[in-house]
Amino acid sequence: MNRSVKTGLFILLIGLQVLSHRYRGMLKFNLDLLHLILVYIAIRSGFMKTIFSAMAIGLVTDYFSMQVMGVFGFSRTITGYLLNEISRHIDLKNNVLVFLLISVSLCFSNLIANLFFHFILGFPFQLSLILYQPLSTGLLGVLLIAPRKMKQYLDVY
Repeated sequence: MNRSVKTGLFILLIGLQVLSHRYRGMLKFNLDLLHLILVYIAIRSGFMKTIFSAMAIGLVTDYFSMQVMGVFGFSRTITGYLLNEISRHIDLKNNVLVFLLISVSLCFSNLIANLFFHFILGFPFQLSLILYQPLSTGLLGVLLIAPRKMKQYLDVY
């Protein structure tokens, strides 16, 4: 895939994430489009690039969540490491496995963050972050890469 097309897709996802954050009161659900970028980087890149990208994406997520800085940075770094290791051993042609990879990894990341928020700040667990957001983000991720042409563009086919 052309580097400018990948960059354009990343910028589009970041822009849509900013817009969804801005209008989160009107929206009934929340997607984590930055996690889709993390999944792609973990699949296509090496260990160090994945870890640094996960940390940066986590800190941006911390900024959007307006909670304690570093919680999502920590959880996304762990998730990025696991994604990098697991993605080498699964068949990325299978859309069900891709859906599970995205959904379970986001659920795991949000669960770690929710544990921190619960035990440090006393916030209740949010089912929307642990269940609904991972499922909707996983579905969107599969819809984005389901066409054969898109898999070829993203070099995951």
